[in-house]
Amino acid sequence: MSKKILDKASCRNVLVVAITPRKRDRQVDLEGIRRNVRHLIEAGVDFIMPMCGTGLVYDASLEEFEAVVGAFADAAGDAACIVPGIGPGFGRALEMGRIARSLKVAGVMIMPVVGPGSARGVSSGLREITEKVGLPTVLYQRRLDLMPVDDVVDLCGLDGVVGLKYAVDDLGAFQRIVDRAGDRAAMVCGMAEDPCIDYMEAGAVGFSSGMANFAPRMSLTLLRTFGAGDRASARRLRDLMVPFEDFRGERGGRYSGSALHAAMDRVGLAGGPVIPFVEDVAPEDLPRVQALTDALMKEEQALGR
Repeated sequence: MSKKILDKASCRNVLVVAITPRKRDRQVDLEGIRRNVRHLIEAGVDFIMPMCGTGLVYDASLEEFEAVVGAFADAAGDAACIVPGIGPGFGRALEMGRIARSLKVAGVMIMPVVGPGSARGVSSGLREITEKVGLPTVLYQRRLDLMPVDDVVDLCGLDGVVGLKYAVDDLGAFQRIVDRAGDRAAMVCGMAEDPCIDYMEAGAVGFSSGMANFAPRMSLTLLRTFGAGDRASARRLRDLMVPFEDFRGERGGRYSGSALHAAMDRVGLAGGPVIPFVEDVAPEDLPRVQALTDALMKEEQALGR
């Protein structure tokens, strides 16, 4: 298992939100996980987040959670931080947290609340999960009503919290959090490549990415060129990636996860089908996602050379 420990500095990075590859019968493809992890590490990735939204943690069993996270941790060894999502839900987060701790992963991310909740209840729950799980923790903010700015600032002061994945389309609220808590926890843009430059200009130190599953060099180079002050190169890469992100977001995000599975299959990595309640890319839409993937691979291969 990994000896890496998640800390604030680790989050100055591309956080690769990994898919969960599956075989045709929808069973987890453990060998596929190992192959995908090798691909990421060879490209320079050292922060991998299995069993989060892109990994469809919402519909995975606890048995699958343990098998998948264990496979990622074994495959990565000391080469990458493995930071699984835990939750959603209070009790499920605690159960997954115990599993994650037993697997000696670097840390965890608490998935957003999807059921009934209130701001006071969410704040109390996140504090308790962080304390009881006992691993370095990334918070995930998707709703300002359940995680308002003042509460998030307070939560970022907890000893166990090392980062915040911010995924609300409100740059002003993000800036207020950065101004008050950016010295205590790493602020990460949680909405992938499209808005990442705007958020990094406002204080984010990295961004999460699903496309980095199959085009990791593009995401890593975007972050590196931005950090070097080469905004033009960063924007060029971002603009190349936006059409694929737009496809994922169409029709209410119908193919948000399955488009990544289709892209992985296209480039020779492990993707396979998704599990309910999402759906695979329909045959009539596959040519489009494959064409978008092929266009990205030209740039990805050029960066590899």
